Amino acid sequence: MNNKSHELLEDLIYIGEIIKPHGVKGYLKFFLYNENSNILLDNQVIYLEDKVNKLKLEIEDINFVSSIPLIKFIDIDNREEAGKYRKFKIALPKNNFKQDDENLYLFNFIGCDFYFDEEHVGLVKDVVAFSSNDLLLVQSKDGKEHYVPINKKLIKFFDIEDQKLVMGKIEGLLDIC
Repeated sequence: MNNKSHELLEDLIYIGEIIKPHGVKGYLKFFLYNENSNILLDNQVIYLEDKVNKLKLEIEDINFVSSIPLIKFIDIDNREEAGKYRKFKIALPKNNFKQDDENLYLFNFIGCDFYFDEEHVGLVKDVVAFSSNDLLLVQSKDGKEHYVPINKKLIKFFDIEDQKLVMGKIEGLLDIC
């Protein structure tokens, strides 16, 4: 298998980002958007993507022991080659994620009708991951875009099959966006 094939996949889920090379043997420092995730341990192949490239790479080694995790890919054996992947996003196909009532992911919210209590606000277009808080990008019926913080305490109802998300109203939020 060509570990750098330019395979175009539709449903890729971004789970992290490459930071920079580490050492001289081709290792890369990376971070995961969900630092508690072990999903990379279950996969031998991942995708790296920047604005121009989408690459399929085979994992040779992962080290979660250090304070910043390290990853090494097959056929990337030096710092110079590893440096080419700085700032690439790490992605996995959507079908790699278990889909059941106990395993919900932020990407499950994309495409849902979004409500503040009984008020229909619009459609969830994206989820934006930040270190302090994740945000839903909601496009309202009039075409305006609103960023809504995701807070488990505010989620009143979520139906993955009917694609409906209801949160407790955050007073004034839609007025400032």
